[in-house]
Amino acid sequence: MSKERRRSPRITVEFSVDLMLASPDGKTMAGPINVTLNTFSLHGGSVLLPSIQADGMHLFYGCNDPDGCCLMLRFKDDDEKSHTISCRPVWFDKELDEVPSYYKMGFEFIRDEDRDDIKLLHQIAQGKSGKKLFKFFGNLLTRS
Repeated sequence: MSKERRRSPRITVEFSVDLMLASPDGKTMAGPINVTLNTFSLHGGSVLLPSIQADGMHLFYGCNDPDGCCLMLRFKDDDEKSHTISCRPVWFDKELDEVPSYYKMGFEFIRDEDRDDIKLLHQIAQGKSGKKLFKFFGNLLTRS
């Protein structure tokens, strides 16, 4: 048995995000569709999708076009500010044994410029955003 060698630890989450197929200039070509972030690390993750297609375009194979398309994950922070992270699909599979059936797609992050948003999504997905912790401790102090 070999030891798994990941660049960063992977966590299991259940967090709702929007997924879209975008052109290199950021124009949305398909989606957004609401998906569930299923696993997450600082280098990539996986999502659960009701369909592998959106607006007639295949989300996995659409990124293989020579136009340089990519997937975009969009999420909101505690202040309802929207953040977008660029990623590339790595694999997908259809979960046939489940009712209803669904797709699972793995992705990797592709832009260093998104690093702060990736870290923020990691904190939010774990339920450890700084603002929530501050509110929690603030509530404890005001009760005393």
